Order: sequence, then structure tokens, then C-alpha cells
Amino acid sequence: MSSETSGSVTLLDELLPEYAFRSRYSRTIAADPPTVWASLDEIPRWRLPVTGLLMGVRTLGAKRLRSGPPTLATVDGVEQVRGAVAKFWRLKPAVAPIPNPAAFTGFTEPGWAKAAMSVRLTARGSGTEVVVETRVQPTSSEARRRFAPYWWLIKLGGAGLIRLELLSALAWTAERKTRTCNKPANA
Repeated sequence: MSSETSGSVTLLDELLPEYAFRSRYSRTIAADPPTVWASLDEIPRWRLPVTGLLMGVRTLGAKRLRSGPPTLATVDGVEQVRGAVAKFWRLKPAVAPIPNPAAFTGFTEPGWAKAAMSVRLTARGSGTEVVVETRVQPTSSEARRRFAPYWWLIKLGGAGLIRLELLSALAWTAERKTRTCNKPANA
């Protein structure tokens, strides 16, 4: 499957070009790409209540991963990809040690699923299109069979809500910053 951004290859395409499961959400934000990129690290936690609730349920109140999966690759201001190799369908998912992007792309041990999530920015006029895309590639037919019900459960149960909430909170943060920066000095 190929990239949807003007024919160019994305980091996500390089790290997980083949996948069995995919979700993609996008939103155009009324702020320039540098402001949107900076805002990714400035979203207030209170703007993500659904995410906090669902992650708490997923971890059964256990210690949460504050930053999510490790970053696999970044082009500052353009795209960041985070990913993990795990048995996501388990109540307490087993996670394979992936020390670097090459280990992620080269991982082929049967019985696992490779998952990567990308946040990608593209300038659109005076705004920025933000695409959040998740791809998952099981490493065997057994892993695919086990992962499929989990995928449909999380798609129905909140993964999409988390992505939409992220885009909404990002828009709020970046557009607020843009309005503050563009306010006249005597206002």
C-alpha cells in the first residue's frame, strides 16, 4: 500500500509498508506547521479525558505508560512514528524489546504484532493538515487470528475516540497559541 501524501514516501511507509490493519484520521488546523508541531508537546492533560479513562481501563489502573510506545523515527516538524511489537490481545500484553528502528522493521518472530502510529503534518494554505495513522502487521497467521478480535474491540471501544480527541485537543492548543501570538499588542 502506498503513501497518500503527494506520492512521497513517509516514515510510516518506510517502517511498516505492509499491514493487515489500519486506521487513519485527519483534521485541518488553523495554524502553521511549526505551531502545530510545537503544540504536540503542550496539549493539557485535561483536554484528553477520554484517553485518560480508556488507558486507565486498559491498564486496569496499573502504572500507565506516560509517553506511549517508543519513538521509532522523527522528521522534526513533519512526522513522528512511534511503535511497538507486542501481543496486544493479552490482558497484560507481552512486549518485545525493540532497541532501534532496524530491529522493528526486521522483527519476524511468529506470534507477535508490529504496530506503528504516525502523526504527520502537511501545510494546507494558512493551516496544517494533521494525519494520525495507525498500522498493524501480525508476524504470523496465528497472530493475525488472535489480533483481529482485539482490533475490532478497540476500534469499537475507543481507539478511534482517542485519535479524534487527540486531533481536537491539538487543534485547540495550536489555534489558541496562534490567536495569542497574533493578538495586537494594545489589545
